[in-house]
Amino acid sequence: MSSNEVWLFDVDACLFDSSTGKSWRPGATRLIEHLIDTGCRVILWSAGGTEYAQQRARGCQVSHLFHAFEQKDQRDASGKYTLEFVDTFDNAVLVDDRPEDLPTDRVEVITVRPYLVENRHDRGLDVCAKRQGISIFD
Repeated sequence: MSSNEVWLFDVDACLFDSSTGKSWRPGATRLIEHLIDTGCRVILWSAGGTEYAQQRARGCQVSHLFHAFEQKDQRDASGKYTLEFVDTFDNAVLVDDRPEDLPTDRVEVITVRPYLVENRHDRGLDVCAKRQGISIFD
């Protein structure tokens, strides 16, 4: 696993429920803490903007888990988001419930099931944990 790896997590329906934005997805804290412990940078990014991403993180008291907040704003000719800011990393992993908007070159995309409403039984991030070879659910 590269120590120069960045993980970008989408906000709505990925880490926060899309209904109220007040529910933090089960397993997210354990997954992100593991990523940080292994030297990865973790970024929260949103089409709603940087401030929107920060607001959601503050609302669930998880701001401290992120190295940065980014905006999904620029798109290429095919309509995919551009990611010039990840070029300084050896590997970029994008976690999102809407992979159709994401580039597929230079990055790894992990698609998660949409997290629509608070659900303590949700295991949507298990696919990320398996990629890391860990369990985030007891």
